[in-house]
Amino acid sequence: MQIDDWNQMATKALLADAERAVALTQANTHESDAALEMVANARKNYIDLQRRSRPLIMSDGDLIAFQHLLDRLRACLRFFGESV
Repeated sequence: MQIDDWNQMATKALLADAERAVALTQANTHESDAALEMVANARKNYIDLQRRSRPLIMSDGDLIAFQHLLDRLRACLRFFGESV
């Protein structure tokens, strides 16, 4: 597998995982335990996504989409009083 192919596949997987992480924060969590678990998972996902993005070379469009998804995760975390 060529490096470019690997990079493209890894970028697509990263964006898909970021979309899933954001979608998980959209769940209506009325129970405090569920909200705490959602915040903990969002925090772990945010850190993991940042770590995985470092070695990738993304197109401008992919980078903008990724940053937008990270911004949404960060906003969710801030809403619950978390900082990242």
